[in-house]
Amino acid sequence: MFQFIEDAVLAAATAWWMPWAVFLLCFIDGFFPVVPSESVIVALASLSAGHIDVNLGVLFLLGWVGAVGGDQVAYWIGRSVGVSRFRWMRTRSVRRAVGAARKSLATRGALVITTARHIPGGRVAVNFTAGASRYPWWRFTALDVVSAAIWAAYSILIGRFTAGWFENTLLQIALALVIAVIIGFGLDFVIKRVLARAVAREESAPVDSKSDSEQH
Repeated sequence: MFQFIEDAVLAAATAWWMPWAVFLLCFIDGFFPVVPSESVIVALASLSAGHIDVNLGVLFLLGWVGAVGGDQVAYWIGRSVGVSRFRWMRTRSVRRAVGAARKSLATRGALVITTARHIPGGRVAVNFTAGASRYPWWRFTALDVVSAAIWAAYSILIGRFTAGWFENTLLQIALALVIAVIIGFGLDFVIKRVLARAVAREESAPVDSKSDSEQH
């Protein structure tokens, strides 16, 4: 049974359509995160030492371009329809994410756009909100191109780091994904703390200035 699954995984990983599947998943993940696209990139990169011949350059390029394309779709959907037109947009979790993204974009737009891709669900909220708040398209695109490149490279590096640790394909993929999840939670914690402190400093600055002026 396990051998059959392993053979099926290897067959899919080496299929002609797999690179385009990576592109499509990364594209869709930019505005509708059904499947974490980084998991596919990490899994393929983890098989690059001995299991299959993975072209990491092509994997990076398609993941990068797909991610940027998906983010563009999210930006323009947000710009066209806003972030509250549909019922799912008005759920508590979505409204909370959008509210946090709107506040962060207003004070630390560059930092938010370049880091949100590494927060689960954060990139979609930021992409939609950037469009809805009319954040300058050229600036959003420039920052997103850099962010998506870092994201694709880091996903590949995680998989490549674990490549060759196990002969068994399923164990190899499982190990790479577990490490990716651990690193993801770590990045999520650090980035949110950094953004929270940045926003707190921005909010406290006017109060401090006002107090100083009153004293003088």
